[in-house]
Amino acid sequence: MDNMQKGIHYKITHPAHKLWMIALVAAAGSALCIGILAFVDGVAKGDYLLVAPFGATMVLVFGLPQSPLAHPKNVVFGHLTTAIIGIIFANLLPVTFWSLGLAVGVGIFMMIMLNVTHPPAGGNPLLIMLGAHTSILFAFYPIFAGSCIIVLIALLYHALVSRLEYAWVNKPKEGKDV
Repeated sequence: MDNMQKGIHYKITHPAHKLWMIALVAAAGSALCIGILAFVDGVAKGDYLLVAPFGATMVLVFGLPQSPLAHPKNVVFGHLTTAIIGIIFANLLPVTFWSLGLAVGVGIFMMIMLNVTHPPAGGNPLLIMLGAHTSILFAFYPIFAGSCIIVLIALLYHALVSRLEYAWVNKPKEGKDV
């Protein structure tokens, strides 16, 4: 029996297999997630959950959820690590071409050393230094809080909607035909 004859239950409970379906599921998850973060910021009238590098995080978390770079610990701690480094640099050095480059380099070094590499987080030192965000609170909100919310939304979305494997959600059963 092919997938088309298995009925609506099969279609709802199994992940998309065609490229356009995968792309649509990724786009919908990304739009939902960024929309929720932006909504909270709008209602709260502040920058509590949303920063530009999170747009790139959507590519990994919803478009390539099985990538090690999309794992929850990488998303949360990669962003947090580079945010802290950006804040340290913003407080200690003037914003110049060399300090920007050095901050990004140190951020990448630390993510790799801590095994929390998340490429979109490499933009945090630039965002922080160019935006003159010198308070450590910026690392906790919007960076830490926003990345935690992203992971929670992604876990729910992949568990209930996409059915794609993400972190510990929808792991293939051993010995089962997938």
